[in-house]
Amino acid sequence: MSDPNTSDQTGGAAKPKRLFRVLFALSVALNLLVVFAVIGVFTKGPGARGGPPGLREISAPYVGAFEREDKRAMRAQMHERLPGRSAGIAANKADYSAFLAIVRAEEFDAPRAAMIMEGQMARVADLQKLGREMALARIAAMSLPERRAYADRLQDWLDHKAHKRGKPER
Repeated sequence: MSDPNTSDQTGGAAKPKRLFRVLFALSVALNLLVVFAVIGVFTKGPGARGGPPGLREISAPYVGAFEREDKRAMRAQMHERLPGRSAGIAANKADYSAFLAIVRAEEFDAPRAAMIMEGQMARVADLQKLGREMALARIAAMSLPERRAYADRLQDWLDHKAHKRGKPER
């Protein structure tokens, strides 16, 4: 009979290394699922059961309180100052393709994957910053009666949304 230790030394050494890689890949996949779930919650807002407010829920009242002409002017300004929508879509597609290649690769490059995600988040942050700057500049240019009217519309928006809580959205 053969010595059981001999067979472990020849063929068994590769098994723990492979098992470690599989476990590591599963761990990374689970971590990414958690990261994407958190990103999804923050970008989509709360689900039917509640949750943290999303970007739209936070920014919508500020934008909604502007007069229609102001909203149109701000939208036109944003279109002038931002790269075209197709450029943003193309950049996101390229990022997703690169991310998928990293995830599918033999060795997972976590720092590179993080850089891709951070780049996408930076584009979103730039858009948010521009919108915030434009809104504040527009409010700063208002007269006191205009600011008060804006504040009243903002209060109406917030009160109206507070009354709708618990009711299904249409």
